[in-house]
Amino acid sequence: MLLQIKELYKDQCVIDEMPDYPNDYYWFKDEGNHLVGIKKNISTSEKKLLALIFNEIISIDFDQQTRLFWLELLLYGKTKLLDRMKASDKHLRFIFFHHNFDSELKIQFEQLIKSFNETFIVLFIDREYGVILDFTKRGEYDIQEFEEIAKAINEDFYYNTNLYKTIEYQINETISSSFLKEFDLYKTYRNRHKLIMEQQELLLQYMILTVDDYDGFTEVSQKIEGLAYDLIEVVKCYLENNFNLSVGAKCLYMHRNTFMNKLEKFIQVTGLNVKEFKDAIVAYLIIKNIELRRNV
Repeated sequence: MLLQIKELYKDQCVIDEMPDYPNDYYWFKDEGNHLVGIKKNISTSEKKLLALIFNEIISIDFDQQTRLFWLELLLYGKTKLLDRMKASDKHLRFIFFHHNFDSELKIQFEQLIKSFNETFIVLFIDREYGVILDFTKRGEYDIQEFEEIAKAINEDFYYNTNLYKTIEYQINETISSSFLKEFDLYKTYRNRHKLIMEQQELLLQYMILTVDDYDGFTEVSQKIEGLAYDLIEVVKCYLENNFNLSVGAKCLYMHRNTFMNKLEKFIQVTGLNVKEFKDAIVAYLIIKNIELRRNV
């Protein structure tokens, strides 16, 4: 009987397989406990006839089952579940987020995320953190879509969250360790004031937060902290605008010569020549670390 059904419906029928979109199918079981899925574009009379031949399954929540599989795989390394995942998905990107949602808001949140991309899978890891699984093969310039998602979350839920999107990982036996590593980095070093974080931003945040661990920066850090606010802002604006004096001055509504004089004064007082790449890195990390401590 199964062979005849498969021959009749061909690609519209799956037997003991999990298709990409299982909710697009009617599901049945035969006497041998084989799972039969038929695409929902059949007529009502056909569906009634199939229900007479097989036992119809109505109450399977495939989305929930898929989410549980992924949580078991990613959190607990149950690699035997890899066989249950979609064979066509070879790569995966994690998009981490912070939340304070109750059960009802979680449903609304998932609906919002699915409205951007139906293939996204939303997992709530615990009461504070979640992750979106992104299987889409992407190019370099996909930051705009993630900014739209983050803005929609903030506007629809009145909640300031930020997204950290990782690089793509191969879906294999190491996917759990990659996930746990990225999750730990996000929890520890996420920048709450940045809408979208990529790997380089997370690395920068790590360096900013740990610069205090090196005692050699203590003296110069104290010098910078004792400077007038406008001197620090000039240097920060200069560095964040790629060492461009004109753009930096315009950013602060300052005359270019005034801007340059303040820059020179910073160099003189701190001993850090921020026109040179290595000194610029040190100055920027210390300035951002001071800002972070002041905000806290």
